[in-house]
Amino acid sequence: MKRFFMLLCVLLMVTPCVSGCSDFVEPNQLAFVIGTAVDQVQDGSIEVSLQVVIPSQLQKGNSTNSESFIVISAKGRDVFEASQNIQRKIPRRLMTSHRILIAIGESYFQKNELNLLFDKLARDPSNTLRDVVILIKGGRAKDFLRLKHPMEYVTSLAASKEMNINGLQDFTSRQLVIDSLSQGTRPLVPVFKVEHKTVSSQKKSEGIPVFAGFAVLNKKLKPVGFLNDTECAGASWLAGKGMFQGITMPWKNGKGMLSFRLSRLDRSIRSVRGQDPKQVVLAIKAQAYLLENTASLDMTDMNTVIDVQKYMNAYIRKDLQATVNKVQKSGSDVFGIGEYLHRKHPIWWKRQRDEWDANFKTVQVTVKSDIQLRSVGVIGGELK
Repeated sequence: MKRFFMLLCVLLMVTPCVSGCSDFVEPNQLAFVIGTAVDQVQDGSIEVSLQVVIPSQLQKGNSTNSESFIVISAKGRDVFEASQNIQRKIPRRLMTSHRILIAIGESYFQKNELNLLFDKLARDPSNTLRDVVILIKGGRAKDFLRLKHPMEYVTSLAASKEMNINGLQDFTSRQLVIDSLSQGTRPLVPVFKVEHKTVSSQKKSEGIPVFAGFAVLNKKLKPVGFLNDTECAGASWLAGKGMFQGITMPWKNGKGMLSFRLSRLDRSIRSVRGQDPKQVVLAIKAQAYLLENTASLDMTDMNTVIDVQKYMNAYIRKDLQATVNKVQKSGSDVFGIGEYLHRKHPIWWKRQRDEWDANFKTVQVTVKSDIQLRSVGVIGGELK
């Protein structure tokens, strides 16, 4: 019995030491990284900048105060070394699992292999791969993180919300890694630029990050072309990533305009007659709702409704075909046609896959549309 009590006392003394967490870090010892920027440096190294929020300032409601976040930068030969150099500058442990956005400068895209940058993202288990990847055109990504947004406390959150509200929800770092590893699909990367606008009568013009289109990447993840904010909507739709939310088009007689909201976007790929890999059809579907009519059209007349539907299909089909032709000239298959041909014609694909960027230019891609006009609005005719 005496031996039992002695053993029990020893166990009670040892238990706190065994159950303790030696690497536990309190929340007030963490630096929460919201955004990351990567820029090219003249000496050949890279500069990594981290946007770290200051929770104590956010709790006070200082949403437009420059002290609600800080941007810390350091150089290194790779992302890990630069991040370690940043860690030495701050008294808290960096935590990147809550990161919203990764901004990469245009110069880095042009001079480096992007797959080396994303090696750490895919290999490090602390990265969730849910953050959005964007390209900063005409400036440094570091300066992008330093901007103050009039409606959000950090630019990373503002850019992420702007993409979500416009239907751009499938451009995470995870999706970029998947597209880069695919032999039949090339990535699309959202492009942001800084515009100087006057947001208040009491303040001077401020730099505001705005969405400016897409960068088309090749197999080596180098930008080979850019799509403007009009073309990018169609490219995203044709790539099966949604986004096309509305369209305004002039009526065929040149008098007045028609505006539609589009929903239930869909896209499919098929070979012509199912046997010819060199001829591919990109078929799109959607439902349209008329929101504005300044073309003096009586939408209570069924013949007019049918005529408008046919004209709308032809107008959208023409625009999308122009976007396809522009992308094909770059040689980057952002639509996933190669992946479809890989599954549909595997033997033919084996002879094409190694030079698909060049072979993609020779494929005859035709856009077909089936857009149904579901509603003409509350009033049918024009108000007089």
